[in-house]
Amino acid sequence: MILKKITYSTLILLLVGGVSFLVFGHSNLPTLLEDINKDGVVNIQDLVLVAASFGQPRDRNAEQDPDVNRDGIVNVLDLVRVSSSFGQTAPDENSAYHDIQEAVFDKSCASSTCHAAPANSLGLNLTYGLSYENLVGRVPNNPAAAAAGMKLVDPGNPENSFLLTKLMGPTVPEQGARMPFGGGVLHTGKIDAIRTWIEAGAPQTGKIAGIGDLGVLRDPDEVFETPAPPPPGEGYQLRLPPFKIEPGTEREIYYATQIRDENGNPVEGDIFISRVEIFYPAGSHHFILYRFTEEGLANGVPERGITPGIGVNSEDAFRELDPEDPQVLGNFGVDRLFVVGTQTDDTLFDFPEGVGLRMPGDTVYDLNSHYINLLGDDTLIGETYVNIYTIPEEEVQYEAVEIFVSNRAINVPPGTTRVAKMTWYIEDELERRGHDPSTALNVFLLTSHMHRHGELFEIFQGSTGDLLHQSIAYDDAPINLYDPILRLDADDTIKFQCTHNNYDTNEPLIFGLTSEDEMCIIFGYYYIPTESAGAIIK
Repeated sequence: MILKKITYSTLILLLVGGVSFLVFGHSNLPTLLEDINKDGVVNIQDLVLVAASFGQPRDRNAEQDPDVNRDGIVNVLDLVRVSSSFGQTAPDENSAYHDIQEAVFDKSCASSTCHAAPANSLGLNLTYGLSYENLVGRVPNNPAAAAAGMKLVDPGNPENSFLLTKLMGPTVPEQGARMPFGGGVLHTGKIDAIRTWIEAGAPQTGKIAGIGDLGVLRDPDEVFETPAPPPPGEGYQLRLPPFKIEPGTEREIYYATQIRDENGNPVEGDIFISRVEIFYPAGSHHFILYRFTEEGLANGVPERGITPGIGVNSEDAFRELDPEDPQVLGNFGVDRLFVVGTQTDDTLFDFPEGVGLRMPGDTVYDLNSHYINLLGDDTLIGETYVNIYTIPEEEVQYEAVEIFVSNRAINVPPGTTRVAKMTWYIEDELERRGHDPSTALNVFLLTSHMHRHGELFEIFQGSTGDLLHQSIAYDDAPINLYDPILRLDADDTIKFQCTHNNYDTNEPLIFGLTSEDEMCIIFGYYYIPTESAGAIIK
C-alpha cells in the first residue's frame, strides 16, 4: 500500500554523513509567534505593536498578542525576539486553509481524473499550491453560476460561493451534480469548516476560531483499505482489532499483543527496528505504540480494566481509559515505555541507514488508540495496523534510543498563567541507560506534547541556548528534524518549558492523563554507536 501525503509536509529527507532519516509527519517549521498582527511576515509593524504595549500585562483574550514569550508582561524581551525575527514568514501549514486543503481537496478532489493534472476538470486544479488562486475570487466555468454572479469562493459571502454550493448539492439542475463526483458526500463538519473559512474572508494564512480538527472527521462513504504486512523475513505486522465509537462520544482504549514468528510463537532474542508504518481510518486523535516492562507484566497491567462490549469481535479484550481513575491501566515509565506515536492516519518512520531501535523479540506491546466521534451520527469503527520492519543485527552500526521526558510538576491556580520548566541532563541519561559515559547523543528528532490549556512549548539546548523546538499547537505539535544532527555531549543538557493557562476552571491545573489535566512532555530519538550502547531497559 502506498502511503499518502499526510499532515504538514511532503517527504523530508535528511542526509548526514551518508546517514539518512525520513519521516512523514509534521512540518519542521516553528510556530511564528513574532508575527503579532498575523499578516504572515515579521516586520516593523509587529515591533510597533510591542512598543505600543510596552510595560503592560498580557491580555490573553486579545486577538493580537505582543507578549511574544508569554511571560505575562510586554517588555524588552519581546522587543528583542521580534527584532531578531525580522523577515521570517509564517508557514502555510499553520492555517485553516492548509487544513481544508489536506482534509478536503487533497483527499476528495485533487485526483488525476478530476481536479488535478492531467484532467483539470472544467479548468480547475485543486492541488496543493494551486487551489487558492484557482478558487478565491474566480468566476465559475458553469454558465448558470457565472450568470448568477457567483464566484468559486467569494470571500465573506458563503452563499455566493459556488464551491460551497457544489459540496452541499446544487438546488437547480443547471448547476450540475453534487461534488465530490462519484466519491460520496463530505462529512457535514468539513462543509461547515469551509463555510466558516469563507465567512472569515477565506484567508490563505492563519487559524480561524470554530474550525476544529478536520482530520478526525470521517466521510460517510469512506472505506479503509487494509495494508499489506511486510514481506516474509523483513518484519512483522501488529493489529489493533476493530472497536466501536458511538455517536457523540470519544473513546481511548489499550490493546495488548505480541509479534509472532511464522509458527505463531513469540520471537526469540532481540530485534532491531529500522522502519515503522502506522495505518488507521479517519477519526483518530492519536495512536501510540508502547511496550510493557517486566514490572508492568508482573503487575498484571494487561489484564486490568478490560471492558466488554467495545470490540466488534466480542473475543477481543480492550482496556478503556477511565478519566476518573487512569492509574488502573498502569504508570508510564514504570509499567510501559514509549516506542512510537502519531496523530496522522498514514505515517512512515524510516530510521537513518544503519540505525536500529532494539526491542526484545518477545516483548508485549500495548497499542493505545484515541478516537473521536463527537460530530458523527453513526457508530465509527476504529482499528490500527502497525508494520514493523527489521534489519539484521550485523547491519546495525548505531542504536536508536527513544527520548521521553515528562515534567509532572505542573500546578496552575485558577485565574493564572504559569510556566513549568525542566532540565534533562545528558550525563544522567547515559548513566540510566548504561551507555559509555563519554558517548555523545546524536539527536535526529524532537517534538512535544501538551493538553488544551497549553499555550507555548519551547525546547532549548543547554550549552548554546539555541531554540530547538517551539509549538503553540497542543494537539498538533511540529516535529523537528535536525540537519546536521544535534550532537549532545555528556556535559550538555536539554531545557524545556511549558506555559499553561487556567482561566476557565475553579480548580488548580495539575499533571494528568485526561484533556482536562495537563502535560509537559518532550519525545524523540537519538542514536549512538553500538559499542557505546548499554543493555536495553526491561
